[in-house]
Amino acid sequence: MKSDSKNNSHKRSREDLNDFIKKLELQAIETAEERIPLYLKVGIKDAKHILDVGCGSGVVTRDIARLTKGKVIAIDGSEDMIKVAKKVLEMYKNVEFKVGDAERLPFDDDTFDVVTCNLLLMWADNPQKVVKEMARVAKPGGTVLASLEPDYGGKLHFPENPKIDPVFAGKAIRARGGDPHIGRKLRFLFVKAGLKTTVGIGNTRIWSCEEDKAYYLHARDFYVKALKDAGISQKDIDHWEYDYLKSLDEGVQLNFFPQFYAIGKKPGVL
Repeated sequence: MKSDSKNNSHKRSREDLNDFIKKLELQAIETAEERIPLYLKVGIKDAKHILDVGCGSGVVTRDIARLTKGKVIAIDGSEDMIKVAKKVLEMYKNVEFKVGDAERLPFDDDTFDVVTCNLLLMWADNPQKVVKEMARVAKPGGTVLASLEPDYGGKLHFPENPKIDPVFAGKAIRARGGDPHIGRKLRFLFVKAGLKTTVGIGNTRIWSCEEDKAYYLHARDFYVKALKDAGISQKDIDHWEYDYLKSLDEGVQLNFFPQFYAIGKKPGVL
C-alpha cells in the first residue's frame, strides 16, 4: 500500500469508504475464530514489540491489542483509515499509529518481535516487496504472520449462477486492482523473503445457511454495489438475490472459499 495514495490505499474511492469500513468490521468479527489462535500461536501474548501492517480501520488491530501487554504499532497508507483506527482504539494505551508505505516501512532492521498483516497482500501493488519489508523489520528469530489472505479461485458454492458467480469469484477484486488468487502465493512470497515458512487454511468450518444469510443481509449493500459495478442489470441482480435467499431458506446453499495464512520465522536468535 503506497503512502502517496493516502486516501485510496485500499483501492476504494472516498465515497466508498464508509461502506468499506462497515465491511471490515463485519469481517473482523466473522474471522476472529480463525485469527486469534494464530496470534496466540506466534506469541503475540508475550511479544514486546508488534507491528500491524495495513491496519485499516483498526478493528483487527484491536484484537491484537487485547491479547498483549506489549507495544503495538499500527501502520496504514491511508490517513483516512488511521483517523478511523484512532477512534476504534482510543481505549487502548498500548497502540501507536503511523501513516506509511508497506513497501518502504519506516522502521530500522530487526525491530519487532512479531510483524503481522491481515487482508493486505491481496491489495498490495507489490506483495513480494511488502513481505520482504515485513521480514526486514522483524528481529532475528522473530515472526512474520499473514493471518488471512483469501483465494477466490478456490471459491465453491452451490446452487450456481453462471452470470453472477464470476463477479464473486475474483472479477470484482481484480477490477479494483487486487489479486483474487493471492492465497495460493503465500508460501512463494514468504520463502522468497528468506523466511522459514508454514502455510495453512484458517477457515475449515462450513457455515450454516442461517449464518450465511445473516452475513449477506448485513453486507447486502456492498454485494449489490459490486454487482452493479460489474455491469450486472438490476433485473439480473433481483433474480439472483431471490434465488440465493430462497436456497438459504431451504437450507440447500453451500458456500466456501479458502482463506490462507502464512507464518514465517526469520533466521537467527532473538
